[in-house]
Amino acid sequence: MPRVSVVLPCYNGARFLRASLDSVLAQTFPDWELIIVDDCSTDGSGEIADEYATRDARIRVVHNSVNRKLPGALNDGFAIARGAYFTWTSDDNVAKPNWLSTLVQYLDNHPDTDMVSACMDFINEDGNTIGKLHRSPDVEYQSRLAYECNIGAAFMYRRETAARVGKYDENMFCAEDYDYWVRIGLGGKIDYICDNIYMYRRNSGSLTATQQERIWAKTLAIKKKYKDQWLQKLGLNW
Repeated sequence: MPRVSVVLPCYNGARFLRASLDSVLAQTFPDWELIIVDDCSTDGSGEIADEYATRDARIRVVHNSVNRKLPGALNDGFAIARGAYFTWTSDDNVAKPNWLSTLVQYLDNHPDTDMVSACMDFINEDGNTIGKLHRSPDVEYQSRLAYECNIGAAFMYRRETAARVGKYDENMFCAEDYDYWVRIGLGGKIDYICDNIYMYRRNSGSLTATQQERIWAKTLAIKKKYKDQWLQKLGLNW
């Protein structure tokens, strides 16, 4: 069985998909499986995914018959994941070659950690760096999840953690990741590291760019939903 399961949900992501897939193939850590979930794309994304699956036996493709949106596609991918560690990436982002090796090594060396989050570059549509996510090694970040989604796009968590937390909430489309990280953080330990191992693309066609109002509304709902649990766990002041 692979050590790491990577899920890549894709909906009409053909423009950047090859770069994303090539970055997974370029990982220095080889013991992974990649599950591409083609969520009813109409732009050739499914054909690109199938092409890569014929090139590398570690790649599997799921073609959804109905559009499940991001949280549903994630649930479809992780339902068949076989790895000890879980992560996911996006069809427009690029992983640096040490992405998986850094996260795996950290979880291997910190058995009490449920999830680890690393730093990343921000790139534009041409692939040029336009910013960076920085962290200070002496700051406690987990409690800040009560106020903001501060995980970033480079992360990994354990199969056992996923079994405890359950599925991504399909009612939280556009903030399903924040909801999931909060659920991990309320019941377990999240560590934040300073290694910069990923590139997050600012893409005019992404959900982040096109669904801002929905993201803000869902994020506010999540904060309210878990407020009392955060207060109980961490004694936070609002």
